[in-house]
Amino acid sequence: MAVVLMLLSNFLFDLIYFAGQSRLQSSATDWFARMVAGSFILLAGVSLTLSRARQGSEGQDSLAAPPGRNFVKVLKRGLTLMGLGCLVSVATWIAAGNQMVVFGVLHLIGAGIILAYPFLGRPRLSLAVGLLVWSATCYISEIQLDHSWFVWLGLKPHNFSSVDYAPLIPWFGPMLLGVFLGESCYPQGRPRWSSRGGSLSWPLRPLAWCGRHSLIIYFVHQPLLLGGLALSRKWW
Repeated sequence: MAVVLMLLSNFLFDLIYFAGQSRLQSSATDWFARMVAGSFILLAGVSLTLSRARQGSEGQDSLAAPPGRNFVKVLKRGLTLMGLGCLVSVATWIAAGNQMVVFGVLHLIGAGIILAYPFLGRPRLSLAVGLLVWSATCYISEIQLDHSWFVWLGLKPHNFSSVDYAPLIPWFGPMLLGVFLGESCYPQGRPRWSSRGGSLSWPLRPLAWCGRHSLIIYFVHQPLLLGGLALSRKWW
């Protein structure tokens, strides 16, 4: 469902930013976009706990153990996502110029899963630190610097603008809350409240497919949406 909402949110953004439909811009669309981004970040935290449980069930070292083979896997995954985020930065620099993505959702999730490693297996600590990080935005949101060295943290320079901005403060907070939810709702990787039946009903299967291929959808949907908008403006 988060993937479907992302498609809708980005389609609205494309209509506003590229198709000149500025009348669609409102605080509601802004909050909707934040909610969608937050759902992805929250689910990334939940997924980390499921990955830890799955690797433990396969007889491998627990992700909560001291750094080893499993941390290297998490590190590689995080760096890969951050590298893909850099590709997004280049693409948006071409398309949006000064409003390019400097530290967006993909950068945040890549960095966040690395930083969240010490919190795996520690749900209370994840909850406490997650709420602390989330609330810290109240204290730094008004701070503006003369440089952009700490944009990734949430400290913005004057007149900073980006089409996608998800700094560690506050967005690392929802990821840690996702770790808390994952540890609480899926102990040992199994749902605490089991549902009837072992398979998804047919209306949910397409959504499950989207969830399993979310990264591919993330990268291909914008060229398709923008191409469709370009064709529609040409033909109609």
